[in-house]
Amino acid sequence: MAVLGADQAVAAVRAVAASEHGRILATVIGATGDWAIAEDAVQDALERALARWPEDGVPRNPAAWVTTVARRRAIDLLRSRGAAERAAARLAAEPALDDEPTERSAFPHGDERLALVFTACHPAIAPDARAALALRTVLGVSIERLARLFGVGEAAMQKRLVRARAKIAHAGIPYRVPGPAELPARAEGVREVLYGLYAIAHAEPTGDDADGSAADEAIRLTRLCRSLMAEGTHERLELDGLLALMLLQHARRAARTSDDGTPVPFVEQDRALWHAEAAAEGLALVDDALATAAQGGVPGGTHLVQAAIAAEHMRPLLAARIDHERVVELYRVLERIDPSPHVTLNRAIAQANAGDAAAGLDALDGLRPALDGHPLLHAARGDLLARLGRDAEAAACFRAAADLAPGERERRGYRDAAAAADARSETGQAQSGSAAR
Repeated sequence: MAVLGADQAVAAVRAVAASEHGRILATVIGATGDWAIAEDAVQDALERALARWPEDGVPRNPAAWVTTVARRRAIDLLRSRGAAERAAARLAAEPALDDEPTERSAFPHGDERLALVFTACHPAIAPDARAALALRTVLGVSIERLARLFGVGEAAMQKRLVRARAKIAHAGIPYRVPGPAELPARAEGVREVLYGLYAIAHAEPTGDDADGSAADEAIRLTRLCRSLMAEGTHERLELDGLLALMLLQHARRAARTSDDGTPVPFVEQDRALWHAEAAAEGLALVDDALATAAQGGVPGGTHLVQAAIAAEHMRPLLAARIDHERVVELYRVLERIDPSPHVTLNRAIAQANAGDAAAGLDALDGLRPALDGHPLLHAARGDLLARLGRDAEAAACFRAAADLAPGERERRGYRDAAAAADARSETGQAQSGSAAR
């Protein structure tokens, strides 16, 4: 093994943490039955890798190395806390993984990470902790990032996770995928967490997940979960929709940002960069699910309707135009089954795309009390005002969006839009003055 520099070692450890954190953690939890000890052991193993790999080199199977070190650390933690002696003895008796593949699984569906998701989504765990616990365990999302995502302080997030792990231990929540009779009652919570796993990976394509591995992991887990549900049921159709939604969004991954990381609006994306295979699979899933729902009289749920909306935007890849009227209709369905200001905001934009920018602007104006502090409302109003030729007002909206935007890239995009609107406004005023003379 070649000796590495510190930067290379850090990159190698980050790669293992990004792609294998859930698998490694699930293996240690399955052996110890203790989430807190397993998390501490995995973190210690990753820190050991940072210390050792610059001198020793990266092992042939980095994930197996980290898993072995984490299991040994778990033994030490179990013994030092004076608990679970039999578990420690069992762990000590099992062979080290060293550089052997880590694909073995005792779970009948073939992946222990799905058990992490189902356990984190158990009804006994507080709803506000389920997604955070799953993100922390499956993807290894940092406490700092979780706190930012959920709008709480780091100490509050840490306490939330501690309470969730304690609930798992004290309530004896089994670490497993539930049986067929329990699946329907657990399906909705699991869908929300699976989409949360995907959304956090999808939102930052230029971060640690630049290669899309975390998003791929969420898609893979959704496929596994979908395979557990009976065909033709509401739960299966919603997972069909969720998988389709992920695939259709993921198909546009390469076109979503420019080379410098600036977000590219949908209408400006280079469709040659769209992933045709993922898009075709997503479209087929949506169409089959909608047909099954119609034939069986099964009501479509939130994820299936969202997938149907995404599908209408992807059909131009197959030489069809976007049916904006159909998109408006679908958003109205979504407003009925899952009403929210953000759904209405998207419906208003769809109305403008369908040729009625004035009606869309009226709908956005009705959202100002609820979303006045959200940059997307001001950006959407700026876009619709610009379509109506009210460029000075549009520029003011884009500047308001820039003031509220959370990141510099978004702020830069909104400022550019404001400058363009200002330029159009000044040109129009100059032309009007010239005509008057």
